Amino acid sequence: MQMRIWSLLLISSFIAPLAGCERGAPAPKAEHDHSKHHHEAAEAPAQPKTDEPAGPSIETSSFLLAVAPAQPKYTAGKGGEVEIALEGRGEWHVNQEYPIRVDLRAADGVTLKKNELVKDDAKEFGEDKVRFLAAVEPSAAGDHEVTCDVSFAMCTEENCILEKRTVAMQLKVE
Repeated sequence: MQMRIWSLLLISSFIAPLAGCERGAPAPKAEHDHSKHHHEAAEAPAQPKTDEPAGPSIETSSFLLAVAPAQPKYTAGKGGEVEIALEGRGEWHVNQEYPIRVDLRAADGVTLKKNELVKDDAKEFGEDKVRFLAAVEPSAAGDHEVTCDVSFAMCTEENCILEKRTVAMQLKVE
């Protein structure tokens, strides 16, 4: 009997969070109610996803995602930053409630201060634009790739689309 109770408790602890996405979620802003549209794990209509880095930017009909130098030059032994920016296009906006995340990787010769950036790390966080600055410290001259895997959601009044895209740039170090 006691084993049965524990089993029921265990099962209910897994089912309860699935009962509704509204439970425990922050209240939506007055100007946009996410409960009025469908959330789905689909890709944006304009560009298919690939496993290969798409280069320094990806632009679709719903967003522009880019990684770029945040300063004019990088020098070995001196810290610097790269910028990761996400902007909505047309009627699409960044879902403020979705836990946006940037996973960073760098080639040998570049050290990252953080390998993961989240909402609290953003320098700018709004429906129109989200912007992160990732601290880097190059240790050797040359070209070194910095790769960003970005998880986010773009929404219209009717729909939200979950995205995971990869952008990469060459950090030119003197």
